[in-house]
Parts: sequence; structure tokens; C-alpha cells
Amino acid sequence: MAELTTKIFDCTIRDGGHLTGWNFPDELVTASFEAAGKSGIEYFEIGYLNGVGGKFAQCSSLSDILGANGSVKVAAMVNAGGRAYSIPENGFIDAVRIACHPDETEIGLHICEEFASKGFEVFLHLMNISGMDDAHFSMLSGWSNKEILSSVYFADSFGSLIPVDIEKYFSRLKLSGFNKISFHAHNNMQMAFANTLCAINCGAYSVDVTAYGMGRGSGNLPAELLLGYLNRNPVFYLELIEKYYLELFEKYRWGYSVPNLIGGLKNLHPRKINELSAYSFSQMWQKSDI
Repeated sequence: MAELTTKIFDCTIRDGGHLTGWNFPDELVTASFEAAGKSGIEYFEIGYLNGVGGKFAQCSSLSDILGANGSVKVAAMVNAGGRAYSIPENGFIDAVRIACHPDETEIGLHICEEFASKGFEVFLHLMNISGMDDAHFSMLSGWSNKEILSSVYFADSFGSLIPVDIEKYFSRLKLSGFNKISFHAHNNMQMAFANTLCAINCGAYSVDVTAYGMGRGSGNLPAELLLGYLNRNPVFYLELIEKYYLELFEKYRWGYSVPNLIGGLKNLHPRKINELSAYSFSQMWQKSDI
């Protein structure tokens, strides 16, 4: 296998926080950070800068939990359409991802510029890319500050994409003037692994993983799966999962389910899936088109 140039981004605490309300034992977070470093993972996303919930929803000052690990960059996410945020000043956060829905693209670009001007490594994170139209892509094409980004991410927010879609959006973003493109998978249709491999083959700058696939609904791409497939030692994540994440899984039960499958097939937000959860599977399928 050729040497992998794609970087790996562990977003377990940030994305998994959707299940826990961004409350995690400090020991688990420290151990997860250490496992990422030992596994050669380049980025570790510890939470949000403007979220709502536990301390990992507003995580600008948690350096005492992580400790020193010079091989891994600490990242945090900002929701472009979320509550007010403060820009960290203590050097704890290395990189910031600015997440925006299609109708938040313009403000997302402004926030990217703000964080870049303060010296942060910046990623633009396009949520629900299947909901973007020509006007949104035109705005991206016309943005003159693309060079401030380490990469632009696109997210399969509802787990509805297949590899041909990954190729399509790589091409669309390249036509919009972006040279470094990254991918965030969801696993509603069990396509997270295939889609991520497709992204890597397309030359992705980085791809996202979580320990044991932890994430809202169907979850994300398991870190241990990608590491093992790429012949990078997954044992540190296997030990981490056995010690901490199996217990979390028993409590929160993310992963494959028929409702999440329907959400992927019908391109539904997780909130819509929850609204339909009182119905039978066949009724969910029928009502999802309403």
C-alpha cells in the first residue's frame, strides 16, 4: 500500500458529545487523546467553542485535562449559526473548524477569516452538502481568501451519500477553487468506510474518525477500522474501547438501526428520525416523504 498522505482527525469527544451532552470523564478524554497520539493521528477535536451542554461544549480552557502531546493538534468546532463564541487566547487550541449549514455559508466564511487573523489553523466545514445549490457554490467560488484554510470539509450529514457522490463533491469543490478537501462520514447506510476510502483515493487532505464509531444516531467511521485497514496499529484504540467505550455503548447504543437507515435513504436530519420514532418501520418509511 502506498504511503498515506491523508491526515486523520479524531472527533470522538465533539461528535460523541451529541449523545452525552458533552459530558465525559476527564480520564476518558485524557486516555483518548493519548491513544490518538500513539496511533499517529494528527488532530484531536475536543468539542465546541460555542456549544450548549457540558464542559466539552465550551472547551477553550481544558489544557489541564489533555496534558502535553506535541504530536497531536488540538481542535475545536464553532457552529456558524450557534451562540456567541470567544476566541481562545491561551494557546491550547491549535485548529478551529467552522461548521455551517448551506444558508450559513457567508457567515461561516467571515468566521474563518476572523480565526485565521488570530493565527489559528482553520478548516471550513460544510454541513449537509447535498443541500447546497448553485448559489452556495458560486459564493464559495467567489471567496477570495481560500488560502487561509488548511482544508475545506464536506459532511455527509444525514448518511445519505455513496462513493459516486463523494467523487462528485470533490470535483465540485475543486471547480470552486479548493485544492485541499476533507471528508466527514456518517454511517446511516453503512457507507462511512467505503465513502472514506473513496475520499482518500480522491486525495483527501483529512478524514474523520471516532473511537468505536461513537456519534449521534448511526455513528461515524470507527477509528480502529480505518487504522487497521491502513496497516497502522489499532491496538491503542482497541485498548481504549475495551476500557471506556464499551460501557458508553451499552448506555447510548449508537450504530445501525432501521430508523437511521431510513434517515440515510431519505436524506433526513436526525431530529426528523426522532419525530417518526413512535411509528412502525413501514409507517416511518411512508411518512418520511411527507
